[in-house]
Amino acid sequence: MAIHKISFGCVRSQLEDYMTAAIFINGVDLRMIIEKIEAEQLAKNGLNARNGFYEGISSFIAFHNQNHFLCKTLDDYIYSNQRYALYDYRYSGVPGDHSLTCKISIEPEEVIWYDFKNFSKIIPFDLNYGDLGFRFCIDQYFDAINAVRNNTVENIYN
Repeated sequence: MAIHKISFGCVRSQLEDYMTAAIFINGVDLRMIIEKIEAEQLAKNGLNARNGFYEGISSFIAFHNQNHFLCKTLDDYIYSNQRYALYDYRYSGVPGDHSLTCKISIEPEEVIWYDFKNFSKIIPFDLNYGDLGFRFCIDQYFDAINAVRNNTVENIYN
C-alpha cells in the first residue's frame, strides 16, 4: 500500500450550528472517495441515495477536547471491534445512522486506516469497502493533526 498524505480541516455542519472535522486524502475529500465506492453498491440494490450528508465528527472532539484520530476519544465514537467513526449522522432522520468507521493502527513509523465499515441502521445490506486502506507517514499525520489543533478560533471561523 502506498504512502498517502492526509490533511484535516474544520467545516460548519450542514445540520447543526457547530464545526465538524473534514478529512482529505492526497487533497481529495474522503467523502468523495467513499461516495464512489458506495454509489455503485446502493444503485445495484435499488437505492437512490448518496452520502453527501456525511458529516465529520465534532472538531472539538476530534482535535481539541479529545484526540480522536490518535485513538483517544469518547466511547460514543468507537464502534465494535475498535473501529473509529470518521463520519457520523447522515441526514436520514435516524440519529447516528450511516456512520462510517475504520480501524486506526498507530505504528512507530506510520498510521494505517483500514477495515472500513458502515453502520447503517436502515440500509438492509452491508456496504463493502474491499481493501480500501490508507497508510500515512507518522510525522506527516501528526503535523496534519497539529495544524488543526494549533488553529486559533479566529482562523477556524473565518
